[in-house]
Amino acid sequence: MDKGAVIQVNQVSKYFGANHAIKQVSFQVGQGELFGIIGKSGSGKTTLLELLSGQRMPDGGSVNVLGFDMLSEAEKLKEHVNFFMQTTTLVDKMTVREALEMFQGFYKRKVDIDVILKQFGLTTYADKIVKHLSGGLRQRTTLAIAVINDPAIVYLDEPTTGLDSQAKREYWSILAALRLQGKTIVIISHDMTEIQYCCDRVGVMKDGNLVVCNSPMTLIDELPHGGLTMEAVYMEYAVGSRGGVEV
Repeated sequence: MDKGAVIQVNQVSKYFGANHAIKQVSFQVGQGELFGIIGKSGSGKTTLLELLSGQRMPDGGSVNVLGFDMLSEAEKLKEHVNFFMQTTTLVDKMTVREALEMFQGFYKRKVDIDVILKQFGLTTYADKIVKHLSGGLRQRTTLAIAVINDPAIVYLDEPTTGLDSQAKREYWSILAALRLQGKTIVIISHDMTEIQYCCDRVGVMKDGNLVVCNSPMTLIDELPHGGLTMEAVYMEYAVGSRGGVEV
């Protein structure tokens, strides 16, 4: 493992009863990297993200994030990472500003809320009820919540699901700005176009295994049966019969 990596995963396993959800997965993510995770439903993607963010503990192997060992220092880590909420249910009846203020209260690390509102194009909507916003604005609000503690790492689970193409472009432009600030982003997505053109590297999960991991163009170039897109990579590794790898 690279000592400079901000995420180091070594032979990690996770069980849910008899279900071996994650099978000795190993990989690393560098500071400022946008790392994508793809795979079919039930492949272990979300469980892996939960292990990286401290929401679940591994049953085997080790997870080290920002120098914190997940088994012994998960509480300390929570000040430095955040996880995207897939729904706005918790804040639907609040204004955008109220939602940001509530979540800011959960952390010691603080960010100026007016700065966040401006960064995410939400200043005009600060006093609007979240439930009454468009889908794109609600997703922007949840992403703003995810950086309210100025985290070094942001974990995103299908954040652009249900958004139209314009809202997706706006969302990814915000992610690009976050990267320029040095933040590391780990994202799960079923949109292979997003993955191909926006991620630095991509890990493909299948049946709890990390099947392959590399840059999108390298994965495409190395397809054994040819192909020009990440959709072909997905079909080859996530749907095909490839085994696990360690990277």
